[in-house]
Amino acid sequence: VRRGKIASGKIGGKAAGMLLAHRILESAADDEIKACLKKPVSYYIAADTTYDFMSANDLTHWADQKYKTDAEIRAEYPQIQKEFLEAEFPTDTLEKLSELLAEIGHEPLIVRSSSLLEDNLNLSFAGKYESIFLPNQGSLDENLHHLTKAIQRVYASIFNPDALLYRRSKGVQDYDERMAILLQVVEGERYRHYYMPHVAGVGFSRNLYRWSSQIRREDGFLRLVWGLGTRAVEQTGNDYPRLVALSHPLLRPESSPRDVHRYSQHFVDLIDLRSNQLRTLPIHEVIRSDYPILRYLGQLDMDGYLVPIRSKIHPEDVDRLVLTFEELLKRSSFAEKMKKILKILEQHYQVPVDTEFTVSIKEEKPNEPAVIISVLQCRPQSHFQGNNVHLPSQLTAEDIIFSTRRMVPRGHIKGIKYVLFVSPEGYYSLPTATARAGLSQAISRLNVALSGETFICVGPGRWGSTNPDLGVRIGYSDIYNTKALIELTGEGVGEAPPEPSFGTHFFQDLMEAQIYPLAIYLNDKDVVFNRKFFYDPPNHTQEFYPGGAPLKDCLRLIFVEDYRKGHSLEIAMDDEQNRAVAYLNPNSNS
Repeated sequence: VRRGKIASGKIGGKAAGMLLAHRILESAADDEIKACLKKPVSYYIAADTTYDFMSANDLTHWADQKYKTDAEIRAEYPQIQKEFLEAEFPTDTLEKLSELLAEIGHEPLIVRSSSLLEDNLNLSFAGKYESIFLPNQGSLDENLHHLTKAIQRVYASIFNPDALLYRRSKGVQDYDERMAILLQVVEGERYRHYYMPHVAGVGFSRNLYRWSSQIRREDGFLRLVWGLGTRAVEQTGNDYPRLVALSHPLLRPESSPRDVHRYSQHFVDLIDLRSNQLRTLPIHEVIRSDYPILRYLGQLDMDGYLVPIRSKIHPEDVDRLVLTFEELLKRSSFAEKMKKILKILEQHYQVPVDTEFTVSIKEEKPNEPAVIISVLQCRPQSHFQGNNVHLPSQLTAEDIIFSTRRMVPRGHIKGIKYVLFVSPEGYYSLPTATARAGLSQAISRLNVALSGETFICVGPGRWGSTNPDLGVRIGYSDIYNTKALIELTGEGVGEAPPEPSFGTHFFQDLMEAQIYPLAIYLNDKDVVFNRKFFYDPPNHTQEFYPGGAPLKDCLRLIFVEDYRKGHSLEIAMDDEQNRAVAYLNPNSNS
């Protein structure tokens, strides 16, 4: 740490977690695991630099931002970003950063937040602060300019509404939240004029979601992507990572080759060395038949059948490529090694863990790939605190509001008084992106107005998607008071069946806040969805948010007692039976 550290102070939770993970594995793993590990090249800008920078640029007046209202925090954040980006570093800091860049050369970099609170037990801050990729392909002065601006953006993100409201909800609002910076050389390989890892992903030592009764929770779970790991940790909405249950690595959630193709990765995040920028491109625009490890990443779709790649493919067959990672999982020891790594880390952390990692594939022997694994981050895994749940044995059809068997966690929500319902037809009839942004703002206002009430949210597509065409675009700060987020798809609501967001930063937020995610795929034969409950009762939106009148055909706030006097809603979720049921139950004081 001393060799790679700039300035005085602590290196922050994210950097400490990464170093601790490697120290544990170096000490406790067997020789086979040790041989496949690679520690990322890392540098540390210590946390004290945050306050030095703010003091030198007269930015300390923003320190009281955390005590302001939700609306003020949101409204003033763009000004904070502007002022931080217009500020300047002291000359001595610039000299140290310039020396560092001269030492690194033109290796691509990532500037990662590493605040004092990050990656603590029950305080992951997943996705709350900025992480910024830097291609680093310009002159020294250009690279220094981009580096300082990236650091300033990370500093400004201390005041991100999601971060401040997260701290408030966790009771650490008054804690000293200085920001260290973890500066790392990006793990990856050059291919053509691009740079990206062979594989990147997130790994969990406990699998909270099972799509088959065969899957063992204690063996862990992965989300894999080709390229930079951003698509593994974000709710992109229009793309799908490979989901791997480490107890049964080849067991997929999809049931047909058509679905495997459809719900695979279609875009790749990478660094374009020629244009000196981070880009997202269709996979078929990047990959060619000469890609060295193509056979381990993809299969060919031959008119509805997926076949492995046995030899070099013809250039015209690249369009048939489907990223399945099947041969990597089948032919290498990668899955077994990840299972061992996660178990060792869990054992020494004494709690389940989640990690971010990259994989480099080396074909040392024909058809026997070796893997080099770099653990980039490690922290305690958040979890739902549900006790053993038993579904009610005697329920009439009239009592059930909905039921589903899609990726069910374990838990029980009692006394639900309100249901915030975004009607699918109303949402998809909103004419503009501005109108959909207005809906997100209304949901955020209702979230604050309903503080102290027990309510759930039900809506079409994917909550938290970055693509508003595929679901309501909201963040943690918009829904932190709700008890559940329920996604509707099928029957014209949306083409895609729900893909579990487990492993994304958004999912981390839900787990920590004990907000249960559920999915109702209306095409499932045994699903129940009581349309009368969602459409017939009066709409109470304007009572809590008078500005919601233009959204009356889209946004409905349902008071459960309007549907059945003296009753509230309960949701029982049994992960053993993989079934969740929402049903009406008499209030205890009725």
